[in-house]
Amino acid sequence: MLLLTLLITEKPSVALDIAKILGGYQQRNGYLEGNDMLITWALGHLIELAMPGDYDVKFKKWAVQSLPILPDQFMLVPKNPTKKQLNTIKKLVSRPDVNRLINGCDAGREGELIFRYIIQYLDCRKPYDRLWLSETTPQAVRNAFNNLRSSGEVDNLARAAISRSQADWIIGINASRAYTCQYAEKMTVGRVQTPTLALIVNREQAINDFVPVPYYELHAKFSVNDGSYRGVWFRNKQDRFNNRGDPEEVLARLVPGMKGIISRLEQKVVQKLPPRLYNLTDLQKDANKLLGLTAEQTLNIAQKLYESKLITYPRTDSRHISSTLAATLPERLNALRNTDLAGFLLGLQLNLTSKRYVDDNKVSDHTAIIITSIAPNIAILNDNERQVYMLVARRVLGAFLSSAEYLQTLMVTVVSGETFLTKIKVVANPGWLALWPKTEAGAEDPGEQMPDLSEGDEVVLTDVSIKDNETQPPKRFTEADLLSAMENAGRAMDDENLREVMRGKGLGTPATRAETIERLVAVGYVNRQKKVLLPTDKGKRLIELVDPRLKSPEMTAEWEQSLLSIEQGRYHSKPFLDEIKNITMGIVSELKSQEPVPKSIPEQFILGLCPLCGKPVIQNRNGYGCSAWREGCKFMIWKDISGKVISQAAARRLLEKGRSDLIRGFKSKQGKVFDAYLQLKDGKVVFGFPEKMGIERSRNDDKSKAGRL
Repeated sequence: MLLLTLLITEKPSVALDIAKILGGYQQRNGYLEGNDMLITWALGHLIELAMPGDYDVKFKKWAVQSLPILPDQFMLVPKNPTKKQLNTIKKLVSRPDVNRLINGCDAGREGELIFRYIIQYLDCRKPYDRLWLSETTPQAVRNAFNNLRSSGEVDNLARAAISRSQADWIIGINASRAYTCQYAEKMTVGRVQTPTLALIVNREQAINDFVPVPYYELHAKFSVNDGSYRGVWFRNKQDRFNNRGDPEEVLARLVPGMKGIISRLEQKVVQKLPPRLYNLTDLQKDANKLLGLTAEQTLNIAQKLYESKLITYPRTDSRHISSTLAATLPERLNALRNTDLAGFLLGLQLNLTSKRYVDDNKVSDHTAIIITSIAPNIAILNDNERQVYMLVARRVLGAFLSSAEYLQTLMVTVVSGETFLTKIKVVANPGWLALWPKTEAGAEDPGEQMPDLSEGDEVVLTDVSIKDNETQPPKRFTEADLLSAMENAGRAMDDENLREVMRGKGLGTPATRAETIERLVAVGYVNRQKKVLLPTDKGKRLIELVDPRLKSPEMTAEWEQSLLSIEQGRYHSKPFLDEIKNITMGIVSELKSQEPVPKSIPEQFILGLCPLCGKPVIQNRNGYGCSAWREGCKFMIWKDISGKVISQAAARRLLEKGRSDLIRGFKSKQGKVFDAYLQLKDGKVVFGFPEKMGIERSRNDDKSKAGRL
């Protein structure tokens, strides 16, 4: 019997690409068959952690008394929409001629989890290896098959993936149920989602609390023979006034036409290095700022470019490449020969050894995102795909170009004893900045042109004015800003070297941050308003209520660091999950000790007070009922009474006055039409008739379906 290997990829498109590269495969139902290997695919996650009700039927009901739910052994269940493909994999795994497997899912934490959950659920005991692809070009695929990793080499990655999955379940299930039960409204709490929401809510609170403080600047314009320039008043370290009267005093001493002297003039050349190569977060930030794409859109585009063999694996946190990969850069850059960047290839010194870009010690599972050697067919890429590809191409090409150079001028002008500071920065050599056409976002302003001046030159004051300013509140988060905040766990961090130190200590991972933002929007905690992210009232309320530990970016960042340590074999899953369980038990215990808080009902939804228990009456699907129905109150004004629809206004008056206005057109079971009031009597709704009829009876006396209480 010929023994076969079974390769499982993450999606069918990857399976088809690999089969095409290796050659000799026939299409079957749910898989591809070759001479010595079968190729099948998952459809993303086929298996997930079971819900509480799968452990015990009592957990199907959300009740704080049943918390915390902490399984000793986590159960796995198939996802319903993809059961057919799971059955195909099960049949292939069970074949007697299949003696080993290869995990060909995406080369990262989630890809490892997809495969491990499949084989764990199927109880597969056959040996397996790991196909590790950082790009999908034919040569890279063949090399990866020639250098398969053993399962043991990625066991730590699997432990981190499973730990992340279980930690999210423990916090998400228990905290969401606990807060939902405590506050009688649906709340969704997540290990990464909630502290990310806290960043947005806290920023909005800072904006609302901000009180602008006025300040004033004195601006002057000076002329010389070949031009003019501007300066701002300063004295020692002060360059603004807090009281408007102070600059007015200075202004009174300055008259256009006065002579001034340049008392100090310093010039120096400053350099701006080419930016580092892209990791996923940096690419998402630039695509948001320059192209207006969301983080999720950028990830999807980058994934498609990767699967189209045009860029390397996108879900990476590295900004460096290995020395081995650096040796292939000339071939890769040649792929740009038919693009708008072709002119930059002429005379380019294709030797990249700088530690800024090439550092084997800073490359683990994946390198920075760079282009492959496959030349792009620009005609078949849509506009967003083309622009994202060109962002990556410019970053790679920029690493070979010189630094941008600026001539920076600092000048002090004295007129009538008052000093004015002028700072001008002019591009002297664009270097890598030349990659950015002036018509495209990303181009830098060349700077204000400087007249030809020397220290001691005489100038003329031509204009002077007071500029009214006020301090500005913090800016609302764009997605680019939020990604930076998530990457640095909310710490302001402009220095790229400090960002490198913080690597692995942020909120989530590059692969999950886009999903977190989309989740916040989907559950109604955040709204997109043009380019900024705004918290909703629902989101603000959650952050107001949840335990500080659940919304702490620093604590969540520490958890993320623990997961990275597990992945690197420097930490273990048990102490990490024990910490998650202990915090969860503490939060649940605190909530159990508190009285449940009834759901607050907006005033505009309250029609009146219940005559039985005094709680608000609100509209529901069938009529107008007591909001305390969960506690057993049965009061209801049915919307349809004896063939007549009862309006909100009629229900509101009945609750307020004890009797509605006369309602015409009721119809008895016998078909008789009559007019009546609705009245409250002993907490029940009864008919009241005009006095001349001398009759009063309960609505229940009408045996029509609509009349039953």
